[in-house]
Amino acid sequence: MSDTVTADAGSQAAAPHYLSKQPTGYPDVDMCRQRLARNQYNGDAWFSLLRAVKSTGNDKLIYDSFDDAIKQYPTSSQFLAKFAEFELSRGKNASAEAVFNNNLFNVPSLELWQCYLNYVLKSNANAHGVVESHDGRATVTDCYKLVLDNVGLDREAGGIWMDYINFLSTMQTSAPYEEHQKTKLLRETYQAAVVIPMAKVEEIWKQYDAFENRIDRATVKQMLSKLSPLYMAARAAYRETSKTWDSIRRTQPPRNLPVPPEWSLREVEFLDSWRKYLGWELSNPLHLEDPVLLHRRIVYAYNQACMALRFYPEIWIEFANYLQSRELTNEAIEKLQMASKVIPSSLAVQFAYAEMAERHRLPDVSKQVYTQVISLTRSDIDRTSQRYTRRLEKLNKQLTEPAASKNPANTDADGMQGFAEDDGEISELSEDSESGNSSNYNSDGYASDASDMDVVGSGGHEQTSQSKKALKMLKRRIAKTKSRMERRLKEKRETYTLSWIMYLRYAQRSEGIESVRQLLRKIRAEPAGYITYHVYVAVALMEYHIAKRPVIAGKLFELCAKTYSDQPEFISKYMDFLINSGDDTNARALFERFQSTSIGDSRHMWLVASDFEYNYGDMNAIAKLDKRFIDKFDHETLLTRMAARYSYMDVNGVAINEFGLPHRKDIRGGLSLGDSDGRRMAGSHDGHDLGALGNVSLRDDTPLSAGGLGVSVGSVAGRGTDKAQLLAPVNPNRYTKLSVANLEEYNPVIEAYTPAEFTQQYVTTPMSGSYGRPESREPITPLSVRPHVQLLEQGDILSYIAASVAAPDTTELDNQPLNVDALLDTIMQQDISAPRITSSYRPLAYMPWLNRNEPAHRQHHNQPYGGGGGGSYGRDRSSTRQYPPRSRSRGRRDSTEAEGYRGNSARGSNGGSSHYGNRHAPYARSNSRPSYRSNSSRGNERSSHR
Repeated sequence: MSDTVTADAGSQAAAPHYLSKQPTGYPDVDMCRQRLARNQYNGDAWFSLLRAVKSTGNDKLIYDSFDDAIKQYPTSSQFLAKFAEFELSRGKNASAEAVFNNNLFNVPSLELWQCYLNYVLKSNANAHGVVESHDGRATVTDCYKLVLDNVGLDREAGGIWMDYINFLSTMQTSAPYEEHQKTKLLRETYQAAVVIPMAKVEEIWKQYDAFENRIDRATVKQMLSKLSPLYMAARAAYRETSKTWDSIRRTQPPRNLPVPPEWSLREVEFLDSWRKYLGWELSNPLHLEDPVLLHRRIVYAYNQACMALRFYPEIWIEFANYLQSRELTNEAIEKLQMASKVIPSSLAVQFAYAEMAERHRLPDVSKQVYTQVISLTRSDIDRTSQRYTRRLEKLNKQLTEPAASKNPANTDADGMQGFAEDDGEISELSEDSESGNSSNYNSDGYASDASDMDVVGSGGHEQTSQSKKALKMLKRRIAKTKSRMERRLKEKRETYTLSWIMYLRYAQRSEGIESVRQLLRKIRAEPAGYITYHVYVAVALMEYHIAKRPVIAGKLFELCAKTYSDQPEFISKYMDFLINSGDDTNARALFERFQSTSIGDSRHMWLVASDFEYNYGDMNAIAKLDKRFIDKFDHETLLTRMAARYSYMDVNGVAINEFGLPHRKDIRGGLSLGDSDGRRMAGSHDGHDLGALGNVSLRDDTPLSAGGLGVSVGSVAGRGTDKAQLLAPVNPNRYTKLSVANLEEYNPVIEAYTPAEFTQQYVTTPMSGSYGRPESREPITPLSVRPHVQLLEQGDILSYIAASVAAPDTTELDNQPLNVDALLDTIMQQDISAPRITSSYRPLAYMPWLNRNEPAHRQHHNQPYGGGGGGSYGRDRSSTRQYPPRSRSRGRRDSTEAEGYRGNSARGSNGGSSHYGNRHAPYARSNSRPSYRSNSSRGNERSSHR
């Protein structure tokens, strides 16, 4: 077993199929195997299987199960660590060491390295768990260094760093030199740990602070001050990425085992979270000046992503491109080679690998990759065809043998046995019961309730009814299997064709057009049904653009037209080629040849012909073609043809503004705004109408809605539309429901108004006096937009405070100062037992918080209230009555000398009652007539800032 458990990240064994194995005799084990046969990426089933086989005590069964699990997940640290611990528990240290040696450097996982560290510590410790010998401590120290060099940058590695520090602290020394070496090693370890954004970094920093204080208090402040910014940056970075990592853990697959993506919302969020973290690492948020350390962090992050997103091609390709940008060519090629073995079915990875080898002058590698991809995709077509053929044979046999169809269990067993050879489509068996089936029937098409299959009484009426129902469901399954077979084979053929086209491009770049012609001979030798017309179009256009031989290109198109004469897309491409090459006569002849055949019902071919005539034909030809167009298609009218004729590319002003086609229901489909060729109008939908559908996807598994077709269900214009397509129920198993958790919270931005905007926008009626009531009151505006004047007049004090906070520079009312102390006293005396908003009028004379004794010329909004000038025009200190502050928290007392507020003879006001300049300062009220403030520049400057 030790030889087989090797998690080479660049190898992936075939998936185990337990249905092909004999039953073990253990019910729990067999049940787990059945679950894995249906879905080999079921993480819970794998862990349940390992628990079940351990409870049996069967060594062969245990080793086989571990072997299968590690082959399925060769980079899973969970399975590798469990197997190593299992071997250590049985005393097989050599087997466990083989697991460590073969997998530690291929699987940069903290869990596996922690298992290895525990093994080394246990091997060198005494019965009490203490490492006493000198050689043992040296071995453990080297082991700690090795572990930290490989996974010390992990955000969860704080525990290992603290264990290493504690281990060094307990080291016994017998000489001053050894003590000095111990102190030096501890300081280096502390300094390396506190700059890593990881868990427990704050605890390590506190220990480091205490450590330095014990060593030398004189130099500790200087030493910590140099390291403190790096520690603060690491701590902030750890907190910054915590949200991203929470999203990763929340959306990761069950048991954190990689799963091929099916592009659900959860998987997309999982991928986006990882990409966000990788972008964060690439941005160098720690501002590392050492490029080696930065490179280590980025490579470690990408390795972690490649393990978590093992079956996502883009992560491998981005990692290779990063290595290439660092001029690490060999590492980049090795990474793509590893990815090509991990996901051999990924065309993106295979093509990226071949192209990188081509850029670095490795033609043998590129050619080998392309030939392997072609061979793999072709065998995939054969395997899919054989699998569905066997399936249909079994279903047809059940149709001809009613006795066999009475046992639904046989259908499942045979079906899964036939599909057991495939590693990715076993789950298709569960798709046989789709939205068209009733909820009373299971996936085999039979009644799920046993009572429905029972014969009631001695009569045979119920049995006959059930037999007819089962026969009907069986025929439906056959039809669905055939449909699925055609869809899957079409996908496989397109993949095979794309592989050949990529190989042809490479051959043309590296060896020239003659190599392309030789490969075309091999393609033509393929049996019918393996290659689509796209290959011949690609070769013909290569002959036209590269070899400059339009005659050869035209012959290739004509040769292909004999085989693919039933493909309207190919005929349209053929027409485009003839038009672009200037062969107008043959373009018109091609249209006339095929317009009367079955593909003549395709509007796309007619649209190509009409576009050509509109741009380059004469009026007689245009009129004749329009008449034929209208006669051919029921929903085409003179109006739609005029709209198409009076447009060019995406300029559709006539159709939109003058005819209003996008808004009219009497003309079905309207104008296709999504099509780059705006001339194409909507009409009858036959599956090839690109103009009518615009950018609507034509995938077989994507239902077209009424909005996508431009019609309203139930309208007169929608009568010709397939109602089954528009009104078919959605299968909840296939289409994911909207998750409320993924909705973003709507936070509207409230803009603050300036006093000028308030006055201009809302205060339309002038005041009757300085403190008078407005002559006519307008309806009360909402609280968020009321002017401050209206709020105070209406007695709405709390709203006034809220508005003042939103616009702090509007703290004046008709040039009158605001007595904050009196305002607070008034608020405290109000009855606030129940909130109320009143619109009653309150005269300003009863507003004690307004200091009406202060003149207007003193109330600039930047001047502190109650403070002010002095000097030769100011007041004397003795003439000012000071009110003591209410509490120490309200502010500090007037300190003229401390704050630098002096009179005009020095730098500011002389002897004035200058306060701190905010509302927390004690309020000053003068008994004498106030005078003008000082014009000292420094005094004004300080007041403005305060």
